[in-house]
Amino acid sequence: MNNRETWRLILHPPYPGAWNMSIDEALLESVSAHKQPPTLRLYDWFPYALSLGYAQTVSDINPKALKIKGWELVRRPTGGRAILHADELTYSITAPIDNPILHGTVIESYHRISTALIGSLRLIGINAGSKLKNKNESHL
Repeated sequence: MNNRETWRLILHPPYPGAWNMSIDEALLESVSAHKQPPTLRLYDWFPYALSLGYAQTVSDINPKALKIKGWELVRRPTGGRAILHADELTYSITAPIDNPILHGTVIESYHRISTALIGSLRLIGINAGSKLKNKNESHL
């Protein structure tokens, strides 16, 4: 693995959910086509948003409850269940499928990404995550 690979860093202020997901989708298209380098994007949400995984049905959600709270509903291009994006820093990693950081299982690639993020935070003086779970564990 080439440890000196150039990655792009994008820092975005808070934006609505649909805008955030459209940026992630555009990054996916451009990076997977090798038109842009692998990318780490850091961003926030305003207003708060409930994002559904690509295969989750909207019937799982109570739209009236979302409206009362002032939250948006948006679909992520990735899998999984609903996630409430509120008071958080979100990151997206976009890299071609043949990038070494993505090799192996989801747990193995998650471990490599988490290790890199924690190391990066430590470089700027933030002591994040004192211990990662063993990469062989079956849960996070």
